[in-house]
Amino acid sequence: NVKLFKRKRGRIIGLTYLGENYYNDAQRILNMYDDMFLKLHDHSKGLKGTINIGIPPLILSVVFSEVMPKLILENPGIQFNLKEIGAYQLKNELLVGNVDIAVLLSPTGIPDNMVETYEIQRSELAVCLSPRHHLASKTVITWEDLTNEQLALFDPSFMVHHLVMEACERHQVRPNIVLTSSSWDFMLNSTKINHHILTICPKPITELYQLNDIKCIPMEQPISWRVVLTRLHKKNYSEVESFIMDDLLQSFSK
Repeated sequence: NVKLFKRKRGRIIGLTYLGENYYNDAQRILNMYDDMFLKLHDHSKGLKGTINIGIPPLILSVVFSEVMPKLILENPGIQFNLKEIGAYQLKNELLVGNVDIAVLLSPTGIPDNMVETYEIQRSELAVCLSPRHHLASKTVITWEDLTNEQLALFDPSFMVHHLVMEACERHQVRPNIVLTSSSWDFMLNSTKINHHILTICPKPITELYQLNDIKCIPMEQPISWRVVLTRLHKKNYSEVESFIMDDLLQSFSK
């Protein structure tokens, strides 16, 4: 019962005031509808821009070996800058804004009100050693077993280094650290060459790679290895940053 048209002698000669308003509103809605599909079409072609992602080398090879190449190949318009450093240093790179997204270990050591964190993998650390090592017959290794043992450990730029050292102090254990390295395969090879050396690594390494001549033994009261995607809280995120964060989270939720 709203009159939209002006009529004269049964013919439409124009729009009423309400009709004009209705027509203008409808035009705006149709234009928004067209823009919505244009944007969706443009996004389907791929976004363009740059994203800086920090990933520790160990986590890159163990957790992102399939996800990251696929993400890069599917988004040719995006320039991916990967910074490969240990999680202990990486959190500072995130705080100063050198990376948009950082892959860290939880707890991150950053106040919760400063960052968003999303857990993407959970496991634990285990002892890796030669079958000839005198502890190789054990089904579970205690922290006390590590007293005075020759240990190869990730260097201090890695969060694993600090987690292990804190656990040793907590359990009053003094291991004999004979080498530190940023290379997990170098440390594992060291246990092959010298059967007196053992190392502590995340279990996914042994699950993902076929390690010959190396035993992986779980620990009593093991250290959790929780990998999280982290970014600073911001009022606004770039389209590229939001898109890549969503894509990564979807990849790990499957």
